[in-house]
Amino acid sequence: MTLLKHWKYNKGEDIVVTQLKGLVNSNPAVSLIESEKVVFNPHSDTSKKITLISGGGAGHEPLHAGYVGDNLLDAAVSGSVFASPSTKQIMSAIKAKSDKEKGTIMVVKNYTGDILHFGLVAERAKSEGYKIEMVTVSDDVAVGRAQNKMVGRRGLAGTALVHKILGAAVNSDKGGDLKDVADLGNAINKNMVTLSASLDRTSVPGRGEQDIEFNNEDEAELGLGIHNEPGTKISPIPNIDELIRGMFEKLLSPEDKDRHYVEFALGDEYVLLINNIGGTSSFELYAITQHVIENLPLSKRPKRIYVSDFVTSFNSPGFSITLLNLNNLTKEIINFNVDDVLAYLDAPTNAPGWKPKIYDPELWTKHQQKDNKQVISSTDEENIVTSDLVIDEEEFSHRLRNAMHLLLDRESKITHYDSIVGDGDCGETLAKGANEILQALDNDYVFQKHLSDPVATLYSITEIVENSMGGTSGGLYSIFLTALVKSLKSSVEINIETVAEALNSAMYDGLFKYTKARVGGRTLVDTLQPFVDSVKKSGDLKEALKSAQAGCESTKKLQASFGRASYVNEDEFKAEGGIPDPGAVGLLAIIEGFLKDL
Repeated sequence: MTLLKHWKYNKGEDIVVTQLKGLVNSNPAVSLIESEKVVFNPHSDTSKKITLISGGGAGHEPLHAGYVGDNLLDAAVSGSVFASPSTKQIMSAIKAKSDKEKGTIMVVKNYTGDILHFGLVAERAKSEGYKIEMVTVSDDVAVGRAQNKMVGRRGLAGTALVHKILGAAVNSDKGGDLKDVADLGNAINKNMVTLSASLDRTSVPGRGEQDIEFNNEDEAELGLGIHNEPGTKISPIPNIDELIRGMFEKLLSPEDKDRHYVEFALGDEYVLLINNIGGTSSFELYAITQHVIENLPLSKRPKRIYVSDFVTSFNSPGFSITLLNLNNLTKEIINFNVDDVLAYLDAPTNAPGWKPKIYDPELWTKHQQKDNKQVISSTDEENIVTSDLVIDEEEFSHRLRNAMHLLLDRESKITHYDSIVGDGDCGETLAKGANEILQALDNDYVFQKHLSDPVATLYSITEIVENSMGGTSGGLYSIFLTALVKSLKSSVEINIETVAEALNSAMYDGLFKYTKARVGGRTLVDTLQPFVDSVKKSGDLKEALKSAQAGCESTKKLQASFGRASYVNEDEFKAEGGIPDPGAVGLLAIIEGFLKDL
């Protein structure tokens, strides 16, 4: 769903022109021929260099107008939404910027309307004395040779790389010959592959529901186009690593003769571009990027990695992967080499649509040797707090595992409750801590080494909680456990009395110093405080467990006083016969699991 379908713009307003004006009025480096929807760079001296022009239908922003600027396009022409610009518009861009002697290169995506209109203008311009070359971008591997012999592959996110490389090339010492630069553009296209994946169709402003809908929520699409052209349905939606590995198979597999467009040999240098098709958040896009990097089937790290919204389709919730083989590219052209191409990619630009930061080439070189993986213990053994107290490490380990597994079993229920009365992350936060503790029990030698010392073990658990659990829950657990370590450290032996005293001190002298949450506030304290008070009063863990259970149950009838839940409408707490506090439910799972079979 796009805002354009719901905001009420002025009657008769051309929203394409409006957004172009917004782009130009917020960018002092470009100008607009409003009547022709042409954005151009008034500061580029095309009497001294080749002119670079591109264009196509609107709806793919920042393509094309967003790439007008230094070391990028000299002009861009916009058609209506998903529609090619007219020959009149394209010719006006040529006449506004092109020098007849230096010549013009037009970069065009391989769609029928664009090819026809730009091709016709090329012939007309030539008849008027202009030197014109046309570079067609067709990087999509989803379209096989047999599938579309007449039209060929579609132009996708790789278009941005063609713009950037040629835009800087025409400003370089080697960029003076029109045919040479056009050959470079064609060689880039020939050695570039792109494949896209999405979870839904895009919403087009001013149009009703799309004719092609996804059949169910557990369905994705591979190989879709940027104009709502359907791809291949995948159901159920695969794991992200499985999806990406499948995409790389289609991008690189030599077995598929119909779609194997670019050969990648072991050791080839290449560029990786990950494109947001429009509706993917930055958070998700960088998470996807990491999974792409981890699943790269090529032997070397990419020479450059670019992540942004390069070629979009309004709000389509998807991404695409583009690979450009630099070695193949430079084998096919005489006057340019790999270093030249990388220098063109690194050339600074003020074009608003080129969002990736331009880094010093030396940083990229160092980045190729960088390893982000570090093998460390969850606990720093030199700083670990220890004591002379001794417990049965086998029994403690068994009970701790029970507690963590029961918490994980109830994670979905906790998440469900929190999605109604909170922000939905309580179960996930607790599960992260539980999984890290289980991991430490199995693989952390420092953790395993100190299991017989309750102080050292609780200190290690505190470190794990601090590192893995965010939000309010993580803070409350960390404060309580830190205070508990301090209290136990002063004990001379471990028994029910000293444990009860340590728990009492950790809550009243530790946790309650930093939070106003008390029984009745609808927090995890509604489980914790009755448990601690009962242990201190009776010394009976079974009775204390009953008190914790009753405290947790009571939260079904309470209105929240703390945290995000305090902003939730009171009616939400009454759903399903009363929703208990998710944090209280989580803590109860830990207590019940630890005291199981007592």
